Amino acid sequence: MKKRKFLIDLNFITVFLIIIIIISTAIIAIVGYNLNKTIAVTSSNIASINEIEDKSTGRVEGNIEENTQNTFSQSQRINSTNNVNIPSQNQQENAGNIPSQNQQENAGNISNQTQQGNIKNENQIEQNTGNTNQTNNNENKQNNANSQNGVIYLTFDDGPSANITPKILDILKENNIKASFFLVNYSDSNEKLVQREVNEGHTVGIHGYSHEYSKIYRSKDSYLQNIYALQEKIKKSTSITTMYTRFPGGSSNTISRRYHKGIMTDLTKELLNRGFKYYDWNICAEDAGSAKNANDVYNYVVKYLSKKHGNMVLMHDFASNKKGLEALPKIIKYAKQNGYTFEAINDDTPMFAQHVNN
Repeated sequence: MKKRKFLIDLNFITVFLIIIIIISTAIIAIVGYNLNKTIAVTSSNIASINEIEDKSTGRVEGNIEENTQNTFSQSQRINSTNNVNIPSQNQQENAGNIPSQNQQENAGNISNQTQQGNIKNENQIEQNTGNTNQTNNNENKQNNANSQNGVIYLTFDDGPSANITPKILDILKENNIKASFFLVNYSDSNEKLVQREVNEGHTVGIHGYSHEYSKIYRSKDSYLQNIYALQEKIKKSTSITTMYTRFPGGSSNTISRRYHKGIMTDLTKELLNRGFKYYDWNICAEDAGSAKNANDVYNYVVKYLSKKHGNMVLMHDFASNKKGLEALPKIIKYAKQNGYTFEAINDDTPMFAQHVNN
């Protein structure tokens, strides 16, 4: 009996141990499965994160030119100006004399080839930098400006645009008036407008490939790249190497302080050292600012016209500027009736430079 009871107890213990082993094996298998699944999920997440990081580092290459404000309904993606080589001052001095625009206009035929594209502009609101007509009249520095007494220099910024610039050119042609256009980057389809400006005897100058303050005023090199890129484009379109420029916001702007303290002081000197002439204004038409209609634009201009000095009038030819367009014939009529004359900026035109505030 004792032997039989011992065998029963032994069998019971054996079965119990087998059950324990089976349960333990099952637990280990379950834990191992979950661990492998966790590792697999983690690896997948890491792979996804790496893929996102790869894209965010700029591996998806694109064009980085800024977009227009809401006054421009369409825009064109263009290549960055970062690849533009900035000539050193010594290189410029040794390059020989650059012919004036008037000399270059007769140098040869300008290609009329145009390509499809949409205009690229950005910010056309110079007068929102805090400069008023009265301030400009008081602070404007005009070297030898007395010889320009009673002369009106009509200048148009932020063009060309397909719907406004041609109409401005038509008005100027009808009145036998020459003006000046400070350009921003333009599309292939609007290249013909730049060529027309030159062919009809107007002056073209550089406003900037871009008008976005945060980019162009972050460093001296950024600004120089901005103007040399457009200078080169204008040269390809017209065979003219223009040395006339106008700072976005004017040389007296203070918005540039946000991006680089003291940059306007450096840039005004640098441009002169490189042979450029920059032109601010002493009359602002407010056609991109506070003027509500064509009558307002007209009144802003004629109020500050004077025969005691030259009159550098800031206007705009961006796409939505109908009030400036509508005011132009009235401004011309008033000026002619009151004995003013009109000229385009040329090599003999004294610089109109406002007080530098940064």
